[in-house]
Amino acid sequence: MKPREFIKEYGIRSLVCCFSGGKDSLVATHYTLEEIRGIESGLEIYVVFVDTTVMLPIAAEYVREVCSRYGWPLKILKPEPDFWTLAKRWGVPSLRRRWCCFYLKLKPIFEFTRKLTPQRGMVTGLRREESERRRSRRHVEYVKRMKGLEVLAWNYHPILEWTEKDVLRYIRDHDLPMPPHYRMGIKETCMCGAFTHVRELLVMKALYPDLFRKFVELEQDLGEGRSVWFDGKQVFASELAKQKTLDETGFKSRGVEREEHASPAHKAEKARRVIK
Repeated sequence: MKPREFIKEYGIRSLVCCFSGGKDSLVATHYTLEEIRGIESGLEIYVVFVDTTVMLPIAAEYVREVCSRYGWPLKILKPEPDFWTLAKRWGVPSLRRRWCCFYLKLKPIFEFTRKLTPQRGMVTGLRREESERRRSRRHVEYVKRMKGLEVLAWNYHPILEWTEKDVLRYIRDHDLPMPPHYRMGIKETCMCGAFTHVRELLVMKALYPDLFRKFVELEQDLGEGRSVWFDGKQVFASELAKQKTLDETGFKSRGVEREEHASPAHKAEKARRVIK
């Protein structure tokens, strides 16, 4: 179903494009907003980014730059309570205990969307090719309630049938800026623990030491024997803290600017060198 058809057939009056800072949500948002040009009258449009409170800063920087470039109406949301509070309460997320997805990402979007004028539509970058669980998904799905939270909105997945090649071709054909974290060797910018890998954690340690230190402190709060990450086995922040990254052994002596003030392109280049 094309975006225009979705808007008209379901009588959508409030449209929320969920832009996580990844390539799929970038393409889904751009494709949808370009396709509905000319029928925006009377339609509330929001491009929503959820800062999970444990994101790499480069993600929010990239989202702001893209929204500014295309004039998209950006709304940044944050979960309450934040990741650090919930992790101390429940322990860190893992592949088997993925409480992070709902409480850090979906819940803030649902709470924002349900306050808007009905009918409400939420645009996602979900694709069937990504996982077995997504193969049975439909282009349009009504979300009445999830985990006790009333939602009352339509989920719309405009690129559900697209392949990875389709997404990359769209980015190339429309000259869209590729998310810089891919060049760093990082797939997920949320470092909550469910999908992180040691190489990515070392990049974070080198480029965002303040964020890394918060994980070290969290691990101390959780108690002996409990790690903050899993990568096939427990990964302890305290152990990674002892490892020297290229940043600590060479970059600083050459006068490289601090990452808090560096451009996304500079951070991506530095990350490639860190993980070699």
